[in-house]
Amino acid sequence: MTLRILSILTGLLLAGSLLAGTTSFATQRLREMSQYLHLEQLDTLHVGDNGGYSYRGKPLVVRVNEWREVEHIGLKLFDDKLRQLYPSPVYDFLERHLLERMAVPVDSESGIRMFWDKVFFNVGSPETALQIDTTATFTDNHLDLKVYHVAWTMNKKVILEMTFDMDWQLISGCTEIELEQNFVRSLPRVRESNHTWLRTLVFPDDGEEFITQGNFFITPFVQNNLYYTRKDGDWQLVKSPQRATQSVSNLALDANVDKEIGFHLIVDRYGYQRDTLTTANYWQFMQLCLSEGCVPYFGLKDKNGNAYDGTVFMVNRRGGYLHLLSVRIPLSILDDPKSAPIEGRLYAYIPLFNVSDKIINPQNYKPKTP
Repeated sequence: MTLRILSILTGLLLAGSLLAGTTSFATQRLREMSQYLHLEQLDTLHVGDNGGYSYRGKPLVVRVNEWREVEHIGLKLFDDKLRQLYPSPVYDFLERHLLERMAVPVDSESGIRMFWDKVFFNVGSPETALQIDTTATFTDNHLDLKVYHVAWTMNKKVILEMTFDMDWQLISGCTEIELEQNFVRSLPRVRESNHTWLRTLVFPDDGEEFITQGNFFITPFVQNNLYYTRKDGDWQLVKSPQRATQSVSNLALDANVDKEIGFHLIVDRYGYQRDTLTTANYWQFMQLCLSEGCVPYFGLKDKNGNAYDGTVFMVNRRGGYLHLLSVRIPLSILDDPKSAPIEGRLYAYIPLFNVSDKIINPQNYKPKTP
């Protein structure tokens, strides 16, 4: 009997140990990579970049995010200063993809999938990456929304040169289904964030009205101008029912939109699936998109009762995709942010590298000023 009790206790302890040692991954692809690379004790790593691993003598980097998920595994190819000075989504992709091309068996499901990836080696091969360290000169010549052309130079000689489409499924290592699932999972997580989108903002010394001249997407009626008025000597975003179209546009584009404005969101997903979210607010949606590197644009459509209908385009020019959010913005929230939620329907991660602008109909939108 004593032996039986000891066996049960030992089993429970082992089960608890296995549960405690479970490692979470941001993507399924990273989970597979960790198995092929036989990476151990990932559950003990600290948040941020971790060393201590290698592949064929080449240092690896394993990054853990704040939710204790492994979000990156790759060869250590880029200096931290380069990443900070010139942020780009290709750093993680290149470190991961070059490692995968060497470590993943070609006859595995992942290996077969990579065979069809449109990644072309103009100079060198995946094995060339084993010669590269963080002191090599890296160049990135890309065409926004279309293609990347990257190269490493050592001793004034290009040793590795690659070309690949600006395809976010390729760059992120996720299928469309997984991208959508990750977006839905990430949205309520946004808590402390202060991302902005770059624009010139120099107010004039004179006058009472000012418009920041932004850019447009597809048509001049889909743009990201912001409208300001001077009150008590200070410049403030226009926010008044008497100037409804400008106010609605400001609200749709403001990175620091009032956190009290609710958000009733329907996410149309691949395979005719839908998710409905009411736990997040519009500020969280804005901050999540900006954290990805998206730039917002807004197109006004029609007035519908006491609300305005329009479309928010979150365009990621370095990722080759956009999020398309159809919105209905009640006028009442201009006076009372808690009065009603913004209603939205989202189509996420729409690829643009192989899509004509004509697919998104530019005739549906109207000017925001008389």
